[in-house]
Amino acid sequence: MPTRLFRSARRNRDRFVAIYIALVTGLLVAAAVFIYEARIVVADGALGERAFTVLGVTNRVLDDFQDAETGQRGYLLTGDSAYLWPYDRGTRDVDVAMAQLKQLVADDGPSLEILRRIETLRDAKLRELARTVDLSRGGDWREAISLVKTDEGKQEMDRLRAEFDSLRQVWSVRRHAAAEDARARVVFGSSALGLFAIFVGGLLVYALVVQQRAFANISAYSEAMNREAGCDPLTGLPNRRRLLAAIDTLASAPDSDGRKVALLYADVDGFKSVNDVLGHSAGDAFLRRLAKWLSAVVRREDVLARVGGDEFVALVTDYGDDEDLRLLARRLIAQVQAVAQAEYGGRFQIGLSIGIATYPDRVTNLRQLIDIADTAMYAAKRERSSSFRFGPVTANDSAYDVRMTK
Repeated sequence: MPTRLFRSARRNRDRFVAIYIALVTGLLVAAAVFIYEARIVVADGALGERAFTVLGVTNRVLDDFQDAETGQRGYLLTGDSAYLWPYDRGTRDVDVAMAQLKQLVADDGPSLEILRRIETLRDAKLRELARTVDLSRGGDWREAISLVKTDEGKQEMDRLRAEFDSLRQVWSVRRHAAAEDARARVVFGSSALGLFAIFVGGLLVYALVVQQRAFANISAYSEAMNREAGCDPLTGLPNRRRLLAAIDTLASAPDSDGRKVALLYADVDGFKSVNDVLGHSAGDAFLRRLAKWLSAVVRREDVLARVGGDEFVALVTDYGDDEDLRLLARRLIAQVQAVAQAEYGGRFQIGLSIGIATYPDRVTNLRQLIDIADTAMYAAKRERSSSFRFGPVTANDSAYDVRMTK
């Protein structure tokens, strides 16, 4: 009997040792696999973030081209030198964004090949824009218009968009593949840890805690990226993307037909002099303070966004009547002048030009609010500083056009 017990104990001991060795081996293998998978997930996340940045910069380059082309067309059609500001800004920012894009894809052969074609098309497009502007400046307006009518610029722009679509397709596929790979690896890791819980329940509890933290970090990071994508980095206000999303939400709402919506498009007058005299750092500081004070004027349920260098948009819903909008415009103008006076003591003539578009009485499509208000803002700016104007202008102009002097 003792021999049998000894032999049974010995067998049990051997089984325990074997189980222990198997458990330790399993833990080591699981740890090694987990570390390997985590590193790949991190690499996938980095690739996804890089792809997101590439996509954002390509969109920005196209926006810059559109700004330059809009300024060119506006100048050719009106002869107003005010349109040269978006043209100059767009052509300048195109080069900056292209340099950033080239740096982002420097180690990627297919992307560099596409980028080389884009650079050739970019140079041709910028030459075409510059040529028409120079001709118009020199008095050859008809020749400039004739050059535009050849559709050479449109064809170059179409080719540019096609090349950018190719580049975005490359990085969209990579971003999707990275996200899918990361998701698959997370699922695989979760399943493996779940199976291993049969043998090491206590270890699984700890592993699940770590896993939940990882998921929480991924979720928080994703939310932060979404917020950043819709947030102006300088002022913290919503940017154009979030403003357009808010308009789309209003347009798709069941009660959109009967809901009153107004959009106030504001441009800071005289802001360029601050940058020229005090530098861009001082200008950025002024814009941050201005955003804070303008936010105090609009209601909490309304959207105040920064959509350009010194351009702000207020999206107002469920207001009373036009007089409420006039009052809001006057308060915005007064706030800008007050901030400028407090900051610079009258050193710079800073004001605010505002264009106002309203739905559904003046604008029949919510998505047209920005364009109509932008046009009205430029009309107000041409007349005098620190004024506002309703758009669009109709035969009943007095009902739509209201000005305020300083």
